[in-house]
Amino acid sequence: MQTMDCLKLSRKVAPCQKSCPAGIDVPRYIRAIAMGKFDESLAIIREAIPFPSICGYACFAPCEIRCSKGQFDEPVAIRALKRFVAEKGGTLWKERLKKSSPTGKKVAVIGAGPSGLTAGYLLTLKGHDVTVFEGRSEPGGMMRWAIPEYRLPSGIVRAEIKEIADTGVKIQTNTRVESIEKLKQSGFHAIYVACGAQKSASLGIPGDSLPGVIGAIEFLEAVKSDKPVHVGERVCVIGGGNAAIDAARTAVRMGAKEVKIYYRRTRNEMPAYPDEIDAAIEEGVDLIFLSAPSAIEQQGGALKVTFDCMELGPPDESGRPRPVCRFGFNYSEVFDTVISAIGQEVILKKDFGILRNENGRIRVDANNLETDIEGVFAGGDVVLGPASIIEAISHGKRAASFIDRYLGGDGDITLKFAPEETDLNMSFYPEVFSPRVEIPNNPVGVRINNFDLVEKTLNPYLARKESDRCLWCDYRHFNVEVDFDACKECGYCLNVCQMEVFAPGTRFNAKGYRPVEVKNQGNCVGCMKCFYSCPDFCIEIKAGEGERL
Repeated sequence: MQTMDCLKLSRKVAPCQKSCPAGIDVPRYIRAIAMGKFDESLAIIREAIPFPSICGYACFAPCEIRCSKGQFDEPVAIRALKRFVAEKGGTLWKERLKKSSPTGKKVAVIGAGPSGLTAGYLLTLKGHDVTVFEGRSEPGGMMRWAIPEYRLPSGIVRAEIKEIADTGVKIQTNTRVESIEKLKQSGFHAIYVACGAQKSASLGIPGDSLPGVIGAIEFLEAVKSDKPVHVGERVCVIGGGNAAIDAARTAVRMGAKEVKIYYRRTRNEMPAYPDEIDAAIEEGVDLIFLSAPSAIEQQGGALKVTFDCMELGPPDESGRPRPVCRFGFNYSEVFDTVISAIGQEVILKKDFGILRNENGRIRVDANNLETDIEGVFAGGDVVLGPASIIEAISHGKRAASFIDRYLGGDGDITLKFAPEETDLNMSFYPEVFSPRVEIPNNPVGVRINNFDLVEKTLNPYLARKESDRCLWCDYRHFNVEVDFDACKECGYCLNVCQMEVFAPGTRFNAKGYRPVEVKNQGNCVGCMKCFYSCPDFCIEIKAGEGERL
């Protein structure tokens, strides 16, 4: 097999890294695993995020969606590899952790979720005096209180937050901030509001406040807090997101015999993570599509829910088909518990005096995350709405940079824990068709009776085997060209390419067609699917330096 010295080639940002909101250098940390350098791998991840274990357990892995290996068979198990190295990596990153000299500036962070803690950690490393205020008894936000134990153990959350606290971040729990102005009067030079979207949205239908109707966030938090929760034998969950899936799988573990999720669109439009949907189905949860509740009423000791039948209409502002009610078509079901998981709301003290949008979220300047009050910044779910852990971390990183600059710093939050890559004279052409390793899980019959972890950590052999599947896209160079005059905009290339290399055309050629345009040249991995799908052979792919097709 041909080999080459990759260090002689220019390196680009791989599609997996582009799709990570926090910018984790995915191919580099996977190469380190493949070479058995677990300490270096963890150091690379920690250069980008302070929560490698948490993301290894619970990230929705947008990097895998854009992994070019998926063009050939299945994406690399990037999230599982992150979890592996978070457990097996050593303390190299900690040995290279450095704090800047004290600046004398004080920063208040409201909310100890992933966004607030990330910002507090980075600002502390920049030399600022940071205090994080948290209203609950423990920090962690939704990571601690809303993600079930079988997906993310509380001990993992506590351990990674302790690492942050050990850098000097002060975390005050059971402390609710009542006023922004009072914080300023206390001597804080900058404030970051990252209190999340903490309350489940109401169903907004008759009977949605009856006993037995509960929000998904409140339900999940009660279970995580070991509060007595009775769901009965028949549970109805309304919604199609991750909270809905978590609530349904939790209800199964609480002893419910019949758990149904009702969603007003189809599975194709569900925002929940596909793997979690599959796991829910394996555990006996029924998914009912094109159904939306219209009323809830008491029926003896149970709840009668009336559903309207829906159909998909034209796309709405989200780009998904709009659910349209089929008038005259409805039906009813009886349940012991109804769980609302249709969204989350931002709850803020009126005394904050921060300008908000119509949806209740804080309005910020997109360029620097600053609110309408000078020196007050906001980010995470309180701005984005219910988002993912990795998106919240990304906002925390941005906020830290902007706040540091506001306080007179350079805004550079770059961390360097890992040494530069060397000795990369390895095979540049791994097997493009190689099966993804099977991630071990507890059997369904065992896991539905407890909150033990479902997914197990890869062992070193499987982790290195899976890492060897990486195509090193950061060193792969292909050039895609479209014959403008020959293209008939059949769209086959758009359909077969999952790397977003192509985009619909905007110009007409002499034949009256709008040829496709090459949008992301650097995303091409030379799979040749577009070439072989093109009936007129108007697409040409050229190998770059050191490449072959």
